[in-house]
Amino acid sequence: MTTRREFLKSSALAAAASMAGVAGAPQFAFGQTTGGKTFIKVFMRGGADGLHLFPAYGDPIYYQHRPNIAIEAPSDSDANTALDIGDSYRGMNPNLEPMMEIWDAGRMMVAPATALEEGNRSHFDNQRWIGTGAQNNLIDGYLNRYIQLTGGASDPLTGAVLGKTSISTEARGSVVFPAVLTGDSFSLENNDFCSGTGCADNQLTELMREISSHPVVEDGLEASVRDNQLVMLDSIAQIQAANTNYETNAGGLEYSNTDLGRGLKLAAQLLKADVPLEVAAMDWNIGWDTHSNQISSSADRFTDQSLNYHSRMRTGATDFLTFYRDMGTAIDNVVVMVCTEFGRTVIENGSQGTDHGHGSTWFAFGGPTVSGVGPDITTLDTSELRNNRFVPTRTQFKDIVAEVMIRHMGMNPTLVSQVFPGHTTFTDHNLFNRIS
Repeated sequence: MTTRREFLKSSALAAAASMAGVAGAPQFAFGQTTGGKTFIKVFMRGGADGLHLFPAYGDPIYYQHRPNIAIEAPSDSDANTALDIGDSYRGMNPNLEPMMEIWDAGRMMVAPATALEEGNRSHFDNQRWIGTGAQNNLIDGYLNRYIQLTGGASDPLTGAVLGKTSISTEARGSVVFPAVLTGDSFSLENNDFCSGTGCADNQLTELMREISSHPVVEDGLEASVRDNQLVMLDSIAQIQAANTNYETNAGGLEYSNTDLGRGLKLAAQLLKADVPLEVAAMDWNIGWDTHSNQISSSADRFTDQSLNYHSRMRTGATDFLTFYRDMGTAIDNVVVMVCTEFGRTVIENGSQGTDHGHGSTWFAFGGPTVSGVGPDITTLDTSELRNNRFVPTRTQFKDIVAEVMIRHMGMNPTLVSQVFPGHTTFTDHNLFNRIS
């Protein structure tokens, strides 16, 4: 027989601590009740080339800067040209074609010159600073801070990292965000405590709940373990229930087994099960750091699916469409925003690629998203570029995220400077004021 203290140390402590991602006793996440709003933040880590995702085909200078990798203007007879989104300056990358269904439905917008204005060209710095909402590596992530500031009914899955097992910077902080890979793999089992097919009788979790019911010293280590343990057990129970017999309803489409596909599927499962998921963080990683070989050497330079950059882009676009269809009318309650830490150089390099830049294209769909192109540049002339090389800022990332929180989530505008410390002047670009 093991003592209660030995059992806690050997079984629960490591799992609970890894889930919390922070030291000390956690708070529970405070958030919405069933039927509320959800904000899903997707990170394209690596510095995605916004000019390649949404080419400025209407600008002749675009082709001067990119003689090899520029995508031609839309043409119905050529599948390697930009997709027509009804804007005379911008088009969409042909590999994103699945998302045209969302665009044509009037539910998607692009913000082609969005950036962390005070950022640099370091992946690590910019990802951290965007995650914390300020140039401060010691503060909580902005999604975690949002939950702390907004109040509501407690639930262990009000905030979560979905589709991967590491905690995103946006989610770190005193509120526990579980990191969940898939709905059918989120469990805690030990063969010594299992019986029944597939551990149908999981005595380990039952024992952990029983242990957690015992009184402990509230400011001691066991209290910290207990609180983390209860969040973990409640999260496991809800996720497993949401995953049971789940069938994707997306007109024959299925989610991919990628970070993004797994994350979006989990979000759909939880929301359809009426879990009050309020904020979620996930990644879309395809190799966005395109210093070379940004196009194929084949005749299908921009759509050759044997090039991973192309095929993974299309896979991600299909995952977005799958989620959009799968949610049905409930997409009115969800905003999905896709971001990156910085863009690429406007001018291509000598390896048919692009180097670290500044502004890039962020895009969003669902909820009150206003269809169309947000604040944009009007020319790629070097005199108008940042440092004569980079897309300048027309939308600060703090403003576009804050607008979602205010208009979609219902956050009080006075909290913007607390979610994003030091950001005292909020610019409303009216990107999320669609009326259904």
